[in-house]
Amino acid sequence: MINPFLAGMNKRSTKDLKQVIAESQKYTAEAIEAALVVLKERQVEVDLPIVATQPLREQKAVRKKKGFRFLRHYVRFILHPDVHAIEAGLIGKTMIALRFYAVSILLYLPLVYLLPLLAKIPGVSFPTSKPIFPGESLNQLDLIMFVMVMPPLVGLVEEFAFRLFLDRFNKKYAYISLSMICSYFIINTFAMLLYPDYFESTGITGQLLFTFIMLGAFSAIIYIALSNSPTVTKFLENIWETDFKKVFYLSAIIFAVSHLRNYDWEPQSFILLPVVLFPYFNYAFLFSLLRIRLGIVYAISIHALVDLIAVLIFVSKMS
Repeated sequence: MINPFLAGMNKRSTKDLKQVIAESQKYTAEAIEAALVVLKERQVEVDLPIVATQPLREQKAVRKKKGFRFLRHYVRFILHPDVHAIEAGLIGKTMIALRFYAVSILLYLPLVYLLPLLAKIPGVSFPTSKPIFPGESLNQLDLIMFVMVMPPLVGLVEEFAFRLFLDRFNKKYAYISLSMICSYFIINTFAMLLYPDYFESTGITGQLLFTFIMLGAFSAIIYIALSNSPTVTKFLENIWETDFKKVFYLSAIIFAVSHLRNYDWEPQSFILLPVVLFPYFNYAFLFSLLRIRLGIVYAISIHALVDLIAVLIFVSKMS
């Protein structure tokens, strides 16, 4: 079987490959093996840590079960995020993406069983979800727009905003994401504080069109301002180079917190804040892993799939 990391490692500099070997505890056995192969082809000698000198089959033997390698990879990535990509074909990447999605669901299952127990705690109540539609009635056009357009469009926007920049520093990607994040909060502030009923008569179709037009307009203005600031570019590049982990965790925090507005909160509900935030952090880590390991297209696709399932459940309950 072809090592899926080999093509990606071959694109890396010798310095980066040496760092992979030196920090072998952060990488999978396949990634280490691929780095060693490329270094050998380049006739570069390195001092190998003990874990890296073990044959691949011996490293695999240490693992409890091969079937849990995606779970271990997922958890390791959360604890030690990096920008290493997996090189594979379309089918291979699709299968990898679906397996990581299954892992994220597996991590969410204990919470599902915990929810009924938490509901029995005296004085504690779950926050109620805000209605998706401004009115009780929903015409056919709104329903079609909601089911067909919302999942891919929201997936596209949120992935560009919260995860496009999660890679080696790219000035353009960083500015796009920062511009969209700022625009996202500007629009939501407008909706909640300045004019909370501005969608009351527009329906879901109007919501989608207005929101994304305004998002594009604000993002363009902010992008132009950022791109003309060399100081900002140097500051961001320094953060990427010195502490990418903080950038990674910050993106997950912003993504999770931005979804709290989907609920009506009461004093007795805040004790359950970690429970409400957990699924959003779980998805933030999943989409981040897919964006870095496989590419932004796979992050958008799985994000859209997650939203589509949620939309279909919502529509089925309406029926």
